[in-house]
Amino acid sequence: MHLHLIVSVLTGIFLVVGAPPGNAYATATQADAVFLDGNFYTANPKQPWASAVAIRGDRILYVGDETEAAKFVGPGTTQHRLGGRLVLPGLIDAHTHPGLVALSTGGLSIDDAETKPELLQAIAKVVARHPDRPVLMGGSWRNELFGESGPHKRDLDRIESSRPLVLYDSWGHSVWANTRALAMAGVGRNTPDVIPGLAFYQRDKDGEATGWITESAASVFVKNFQGMTPAVEQALMSFLEYLRDQGVTTVWDAGNFGWDEEVLAVISRWDREGVLPLRYHGTYTLFLPDDLPHAVATLKRMQKAYGSDRVRVDTLKVFLDGVIETRTADMSKDYLDTPGNSGHSLLSQAQLRQLILDLNAEDLDMHAHTIGNQAVKTMLNAVEEARASLSEPLRTRVTLCHLQTVDDSDFNRFKDLGVIASFTPHWHGGDEAEVMKFAIGDESKSQMRAQPLISDGAVVTFSSDITTATEWTSDRANPYLGMQIGHNKQDIEGGAQATLTPPRSERLRLDSLVDGYTRNAAFQLRRADQLGSIEVGKRADLVVLDRNLFEIDRYDIHKVRPVSVWLDGKQVYGELP
Repeated sequence: MHLHLIVSVLTGIFLVVGAPPGNAYATATQADAVFLDGNFYTANPKQPWASAVAIRGDRILYVGDETEAAKFVGPGTTQHRLGGRLVLPGLIDAHTHPGLVALSTGGLSIDDAETKPELLQAIAKVVARHPDRPVLMGGSWRNELFGESGPHKRDLDRIESSRPLVLYDSWGHSVWANTRALAMAGVGRNTPDVIPGLAFYQRDKDGEATGWITESAASVFVKNFQGMTPAVEQALMSFLEYLRDQGVTTVWDAGNFGWDEEVLAVISRWDREGVLPLRYHGTYTLFLPDDLPHAVATLKRMQKAYGSDRVRVDTLKVFLDGVIETRTADMSKDYLDTPGNSGHSLLSQAQLRQLILDLNAEDLDMHAHTIGNQAVKTMLNAVEEARASLSEPLRTRVTLCHLQTVDDSDFNRFKDLGVIASFTPHWHGGDEAEVMKFAIGDESKSQMRAQPLISDGAVVTFSSDITTATEWTSDRANPYLGMQIGHNKQDIEGGAQATLTPPRSERLRLDSLVDGYTRNAAFQLRRADQLGSIEVGKRADLVVLDRNLFEIDRYDIHKVRPVSVWLDGKQVYGELP
């Protein structure tokens, strides 16, 4: 244990049992900084609120009231009077994709379109604006503008035939490519699907690829046209700085689909150089069936190569199923508009059970993309079987993310099995129920339900989960925007008049949302002993806000901004008096 940690912990214990009077007390417990006259939401159930905090080095020395905090002030102590401002623990974005955001920076941005003719016109307009680009990549387009067979390359060929043109859909789970792009990537009549029914190259009746490519097949395809460059690295740094400036002091990278190693190499270099702006938890993404046999070994190798105190690589991300928009999410019943198709999963229940056991043997964790109710059930069954086969508690922490559709009978299994539930609250507003009803009927009215899990006492975390620079520049990675949408079940646009996405019971409490971005997220990352709450002995991560999100109008929460962010006891953004 490092000396500064021993000193911080012992002084915290010293405070509880008593301390000598006078100068000896001040000398023994002198703080580097004391924050007074604040409203500290600690995310600690045993002491939810405080008015003063003292820090020493990178640790919290005292949490309580101003009278006691004054005893920690010595000749070298800096005092900050906060004027009643709300202070939160450092926020944790428990699922996002920094590498994908950076790789998409500078891509084509297509105007939103309500019809297919409008979309094609918008694509033609943006292509004409870039006559010198050798590769045209970007997005996005709405899946609902096309039938079950998806978009076709011939429409793009009419706009651009000499250069590769590749466009992501609005959810980032499929791409639409022209003939030139297919040829450059070597996709032809005999190219096998990556995962039939899940990650595939759509084909016409003659077996020719139509240019619509889904899920991990799309990830493999676009790697032919992208790579880490100095410009991408700069975009990655800028995005991490953006998160830090919003009060995010720790981020969990949910995977970059073929670029995991390249992204982590850059992150590790910045860590060694001392310029990494926040803590970084990386992952290895399992999204291809052939990678299963060596997935755990690959994760261990990456952990050894890139891991440090500030950078950890200890979780396997399993891209288990697809999304409802492309009818690839694994559902228990057939999609209404594609009879005979209920989606598909990457791995079987038996494979998942063994993978969990393999991870458990190495003390590593799993994070699984689960959109469809069958994918959720399969994961829960695999966890249950893995636990039953062990003579000791399961060490591996399993997180299921997105949870767009969950059977009522499965909600109580999360707490019982110790499975963590991860949601992205800025998805919880808008008109998705209207879009989804053609695929899943009445289930579209009860998507992404976090409240039953919160009420049952399961661990629930929240995140931004963005994949594009467009989402970044439109502030969708802003945690306060996520909190507002999760609180209201309405998107930002339209304010109080915006469509309320059913069910109304999913209007989450603000303290539940903050806990999901702090204490619960720290548990997901196995750092609850250091992060996630304002408690004596924990890392001194603090976010001082310009207004109290618990008191302002519920439609103004997205406007909240930090005036000061502290990471490991150092101010890394803003300024305090």
